[in-house]
Amino acid sequence: MLSCPKPALWCLQKCAEEMLSAGDPSQPPPPPLQHYLEQPVERVQKYQALLKELIRNKARNRQNCTLLEQAYAVVSALPQRAENKLHVSLMENYPGILEALGEPIRQGHFIVWEGAPGAHMPWKGHNRHVFLFRNHLVIYKPRRDSRTDTFSYVFRNMMKLSSIDLNNQVEGDDRAFEVWHEWEDSVCKYLLQARTVIIKHSWVKEISGIQQCLALPVWRPPEFEEELADCMAELGETVKLACRVTGRPKPTVSWYKDGKPVEVDPHHILIEDPDGSCTLILDNLTGVDSGQYMCFATSTAGSASTLGKILVQVPPRMVNKVRASPFVEGEDAQLTFTIEGAPHPQIRWYKDGALLTAGNKYQMLTEPRSGLLVLVVRAAGKDDLGHYECELVNRLGSTRGGGELYMQSAVLPAREQRHREQTVAAIEVTEQATKVPKKTVIM
Repeated sequence: MLSCPKPALWCLQKCAEEMLSAGDPSQPPPPPLQHYLEQPVERVQKYQALLKELIRNKARNRQNCTLLEQAYAVVSALPQRAENKLHVSLMENYPGILEALGEPIRQGHFIVWEGAPGAHMPWKGHNRHVFLFRNHLVIYKPRRDSRTDTFSYVFRNMMKLSSIDLNNQVEGDDRAFEVWHEWEDSVCKYLLQARTVIIKHSWVKEISGIQQCLALPVWRPPEFEEELADCMAELGETVKLACRVTGRPKPTVSWYKDGKPVEVDPHHILIEDPDGSCTLILDNLTGVDSGQYMCFATSTAGSASTLGKILVQVPPRMVNKVRASPFVEGEDAQLTFTIEGAPHPQIRWYKDGALLTAGNKYQMLTEPRSGLLVLVVRAAGKDDLGHYECELVNRLGSTRGGGELYMQSAVLPAREQRHREQTVAAIEVTEQATKVPKKTVIM
């Protein structure tokens, strides 16, 4: 049942009686205000009894009762929460935003003595109403205004739970406990006497439990507030990959390129700042620096990662020689080789200096990821013999290479055939180098 300060309840009931007395005197007198105040409480009690019976029946049948148990916990907490909110509504003169304290965990009446440590306590304590919030203990003085016949609480003091010490053993009084509050280089002692020993122990247990939670380290898993970004740079430039990670405890950071650890050397510079900023600097970029980079953060609270790609722009080049496979007349013939270059170069094929176009005769295949190039000559014959050449061009340079296409002769010995293949498959490569000015790219 909801408890309410008697002056406030008496005032409500008196106002209700005055309003109802103006009604029809022939009608039966209305129920007292207390009857209406008790109705919500009675409904809550009925819900509790119903949920308890449902839980009991499900448990007997070995069925899951989780949702019913949660509902029972919510319903059971309603009367206490309603009473707490009623007392909070009577608080006055709080030096701050009252909502910032959150909902009270406990509240109740105490006799309180206040004084400096070691000083003689007065013989008579003061009536106080004490509120326990998630981070604070707040003391109010009850006050009744005789003119308006209203009841309220006047702010007296507030203590952070992280700055108080408890003594639950007070000589000569089993109902009392002490609170030592350290504030601004001074210490004040409060002796709180509860109405019963049970109430005293419940308050001490609740406050001690909250203090233990406040003393535990607050773990937060690593989280990248600023992530890596993809970067495009040129040969010789300096690139900086930057990110920022937070977490408690402070995460340990590692860097990886294409799944392999990045070693610290003059080419790879790693920097970590106290605010969690992490930087990988790559100086004087080369083509092998292209790839996917990962910053990996880990701690006892968890792990996190962020990815960023570096694409180093380089002139095109042929990684290996053009291979012209021998063919039988009437079958398809092909020339294959592998290239590198970024951005991906434009590709043109030539036969004896004449530009080839894709169509029914020629099929030109390319795989940018692997760099594989293939020229397929369909139904090749004697007219298709000759010198084939491939030209690669991007904005940083160009290169050309090619080889002879030949028919396979059944009468040639295998050794001579291999020798001829090696001879005619040789390529001539010409490259146009492009010098790139050195600068720094920050991503």
